[in-house]
Amino acid sequence: MRVDSQKNLLAWASFKNINVNIDQTEILSNININLNYGENTLILGPNGSGKSTFLKLLNRSIYPISRKDSSLKLFNMENINIWDVRKKIGFLFKEMEQRVNNGVNLYDLIISGFSGTFNSRYSKFLTETQRIKVENLINEWELDKIINNDFHTLSDGQKRRALLARALVYEPNILVLDEPFCNLDIKSNFILNKNLNKLINNSLNIVYVTHNLESILPKTNRVILIKKGKIIKEGEPNDIINSKIISDLFDISINIVKQNGYWRGIPLDN
Repeated sequence: MRVDSQKNLLAWASFKNINVNIDQTEILSNININLNYGENTLILGPNGSGKSTFLKLLNRSIYPISRKDSSLKLFNMENINIWDVRKKIGFLFKEMEQRVNNGVNLYDLIISGFSGTFNSRYSKFLTETQRIKVENLINEWELDKIINNDFHTLSDGQKRRALLARALVYEPNILVLDEPFCNLDIKSNFILNKNLNKLINNSLNIVYVTHNLESILPKTNRVILIKKGKIIKEGEPNDIINSKIISDLFDISINIVKQNGYWRGIPLDN
């Protein structure tokens, strides 16, 4: 997909002159960009560049500075109910694992996607359609053998799969992921990559952050680079992910290679 063809795509999120300050510190500055249906978008940048803040604007946990010349529209609306957002977008953020209380099993975790609370009593209020959705997700993400286990006793890979199942209970069109591959071993990384590509094949659009070049999804067709709170470049992966651009982004000399659809960065001696 060429960048110059994006004007023909339908935007589900539109950022116009967006600025974000947290504790009087500027985190994002002058963000002007659309996120479109038909795109799987990687947000790439150094630690502290504002990537997670950019994603949190989408789930309304962070709000931009209010100005007359700025707007943030989701599904063409500036004011949208948070539950309407959650039905259209599935979210996975790094800190979600720490929010889960001790003693919460996987089943209660997954159904909390409907209610927003980790409470086993909610299960009796599920509709038959919701129960079927949950059972399908349990099977699709291979969680059936551990579904009654305490969330905090599981491996990082199992936790991540459970949280992704939770994010998909409303069958959203869009999935927003903050560091989905963080702390995963090689096998878990590979399984998650494979499963996310299956979702893409089923017409789900993904927006995600990763620091690991090897975890870039092969079906990614747009890359947005953020550095020091500003979008510095965006375009197709083959145009953006190269040695010069990535070296400048991370302030390190690195050689970028691509093999069998996957990227790898090799540090260079100065």
